[in-house]
Amino acid sequence: MKPLLAAVLPAFLFCGAPGAAVPPPPEQFAANCESPTYASDMLVCGDTTLRALDARMRDAWRGLDFAAAVAPGAWVEGQQDWFKRRSMCAFSERHTECPQDAYLERIAVLEALRRVAPRPARQDTAAVCSVAPWGDAGVRLQIPSTGALAIEDGDARVIAAATPLRPGGAWTPYVGFRVEGASVRLAPINGPIVVCSPREQR
Repeated sequence: MKPLLAAVLPAFLFCGAPGAAVPPPPEQFAANCESPTYASDMLVCGDTTLRALDARMRDAWRGLDFAAAVAPGAWVEGQQDWFKRRSMCAFSERHTECPQDAYLERIAVLEALRRVAPRPARQDTAAVCSVAPWGDAGVRLQIPSTGALAIEDGDARVIAAATPLRPGGAWTPYVGFRVEGASVRLAPINGPIVVCSPREQR
């Protein structure tokens, strides 16, 4: 065995031993201002505007039965997944604008889900979406006062939630949307472009 390898191998084996494993960081769904460990948390906790947005987001999350409102496999970002993406704002050159836009998107989506879920009978638009992962079955489109677009399946569960696209923004929404005439164009962060049109337009 080469001298260098012989010297490094014992240390490598020791570090890889089960007893030396480093535990993963605890799950977080919002900023921890009591003992912030993430750089993004330190930024949020030290900024009155961002801290207020974090509190508003917490309230929206607590008042939502996410599992009941959202269909399995829906284009709706999970809370912890969103938080992990928000934490990456610490590496953005626009590190103040990025978390602010992230919070505004999340609040719009969560508040839209809260408004949509308890109202099975409401004004909305019947539509069909092309090249959609949920198929070509009819869906319902609605844009609550939060500004987020909610798309529901036949069981009144949300299969997609989107916020308006902002080209050049500091934050990329999980699903963005743009109105194109009578249709709505959905642009997910990972996935195909989907166009939803009112039934009478198809």
